[in-house]
Amino acid sequence: MEEKGNLGILLTADVAVAVWSSPDGSIRHKLLITPDADEPVAPALQAARAVIRQGFAFDEVFIAADCGSYTQYDLHSEFEDYRQIESTIKFDAEEAAATDAMNLAVTFEVTGTDENGSHVTVYTADRQLLTDMLLDLQEGGLDPSYIEPDAVCLTRALEQTSNFADRTSSLFVVLSGKNCYMLRPAEGFAPVVRTFLVPAEKDVTQNLTREVLLATAAGRGEGGLESIVLIGQTDRVDVETLSARTGLEVTVETPQQKLAQTLAADDVLTCGQLLMAYGAALAGKPRIRRADFRRDYMPYQGKRKIMEGSLRLIAISLTVLLLAAGAFFQLKAFRMNSYSKQLNDKMLDQYKIVMYGKVPRSGTSPITLLKRDHAQAIQKQKGGVVAGDSKSVPVKLTYFLEVVNKLPKNVDVKLQSIKVTEKSMKVKGDTNSRSSTNALLNAIKNHSKIMLSSQIIKPDANRDGFDIMIDPK
Repeated sequence: MEEKGNLGILLTADVAVAVWSSPDGSIRHKLLITPDADEPVAPALQAARAVIRQGFAFDEVFIAADCGSYTQYDLHSEFEDYRQIESTIKFDAEEAAATDAMNLAVTFEVTGTDENGSHVTVYTADRQLLTDMLLDLQEGGLDPSYIEPDAVCLTRALEQTSNFADRTSSLFVVLSGKNCYMLRPAEGFAPVVRTFLVPAEKDVTQNLTREVLLATAAGRGEGGLESIVLIGQTDRVDVETLSARTGLEVTVETPQQKLAQTLAADDVLTCGQLLMAYGAALAGKPRIRRADFRRDYMPYQGKRKIMEGSLRLIAISLTVLLLAAGAFFQLKAFRMNSYSKQLNDKMLDQYKIVMYGKVPRSGTSPITLLKRDHAQAIQKQKGGVVAGDSKSVPVKLTYFLEVVNKLPKNVDVKLQSIKVTEKSMKVKGDTNSRSSTNALLNAIKNHSKIMLSSQIIKPDANRDGFDIMIDPK
């Protein structure tokens, strides 16, 4: 699947800035959104709708919260393990903010360690404020994976554009409108960050000099500061004066030119805003430090919901497939059972014919019974008996002819017709006298295998006629 890149949005009270990043980290699109005061919806909802209207594709969306929406504290934790800090830092923040922790959304970054624990920069925001912001974004069609402080996003952008992490002896100063961000890189830890307001007038050199000297005096880490890197609205600072008063080398850099060549054409969008929105878009990259407000009060469930939806769809598809397969094999089983029943009924009919109407015992295979009778017939045939049982047509005819052939020579028997069925044998004929007829009838009665079931004697001229029915005993 082709990666679409991510969307980063900086939300401030005055404007919103959206940046669409490519998978390789470059900027594909950017958008400045000025909320309409006449539109009766929240600025976050207006920004979400404006972004959706652009129609640009993205995989995930990340939010940078303006420094006006959160408060920053430099605290000390007695733990060094991240999980232990995470489980206890909210109580430390509650004490520092003098506010019930239930009303706060808290996130943090570890900026260093000492023998007593860790130095932690804690960011706190009003839980209800961020909840309303998140619900407005979701109503507008965006569900951000993270909501981070803008200073954290700014750090991430500088790491991408200005080799920030390796310049631990430099103090980065980013001027963006009425806000100023001071960042000191720390090897192996998050940078020490300080955010403050600057006056609206053009020249802010004096204010910046005071803040730099305070940062130098309260600095932590190995080695001192050697230089200041100015970024953003640098025309508001007298570089020479700042360098002379702080004793540090001052350089001006323009990382925005590496990101967007058309930034100079925007009248309102500042370098700092672009960097913070861009830094938010980079939050999706692996092995990136994140300080997520949302994790504390309403964790992102998007990936989980997508996974659950995919699993639900797979489960439904498998269920339909299994039902279809079950119906197919069940139908096939019904057809086979019907065919088997037809064969079984046919076999029983044929069995009844062979066995003179007998029905096989319940639970006994007709094939077994037929094999047994067949074996008995073979034994009888080997013993000189005509194949078949006493009820078979050949046997009944054989027995009758035996009777006729054993009569005395003075008995003259003439057979006119013999009708043999499965149930009986009808013989019609005559003899030379009544005594001959009686001799025939007595011979039949005395036979061990057949018997006389009915008899009719009709004298005819010089012959004595008979019409008899013979059945097996």
